[in-house]
Amino acid sequence: MEITHSQHVWLDARGIKEFSERFPTIYASCKEIGIDPGRDLIPVAPASHYASGGVRTDLNGHSSVDGLYAVGETACTGAHGANRLASNSLLEGLVFGARIAEDIAANQLPQEHPVAQDSFDFLLSPSIRGELQRAMSKGAGVVRSEASLKETLRTLERLKGAATIYASVDAWETTNLYLLATAIARSALERCESRGSHYRQDYPESSSTWIKRITQKLASDGSWSSKITEVNSDLTIVK
Repeated sequence: MEITHSQHVWLDARGIKEFSERFPTIYASCKEIGIDPGRDLIPVAPASHYASGGVRTDLNGHSSVDGLYAVGETACTGAHGANRLASNSLLEGLVFGARIAEDIAANQLPQEHPVAQDSFDFLLSPSIRGELQRAMSKGAGVVRSEASLKETLRTLERLKGAATIYASVDAWETTNLYLLATAIARSALERCESRGSHYRQDYPESSSTWIKRITQKLASDGSWSSKITEVNSDLTIVK
């Protein structure tokens, strides 16, 4: 696709019997745009599953914020390795969901009143969402490099100035996307190797020196910091 400047490749599923019954969602999506999988080729383009990480937790789902738990694809428990697979995250949701419920039942959480937020200066305008998505797809997508990631981070730094005082679902979502994008791009730039779904064009091989976890932290003043910790690569059975 990159060499030919094509927007997609073609998937030939015409030989699959009972396609509509076996893949009803895909079939419905194809029919919606006028494609009959039984008769037509299906245009296919790669998509990026960026967040193969998540909020760092312990084995009971505790985050670094008191009273805040994370589970499933939101969490980074360390139990799933470098690749995030559907079966992994489903099992994590079951196991750690149960652990969190037990932890909440066993530990009475302090009842605190919510803190009023007088300013929404940290919210970003929904108008930047398209440019944010394009910057991530181009520079931090399937193939990454030092140059592409630095360009992405320059774009993100510029977009940070698009603050809004109008709180809305779109503004919250855009701000969350921005923060996640920044954490991903920063970590991808630091990790000078390829591992799992993280592929660096300038570092195509995995390195034993990078069996480490990179944790990004956002301070209250808006500054970022990162921490690199060793990962125990020995197989451990969690009971």
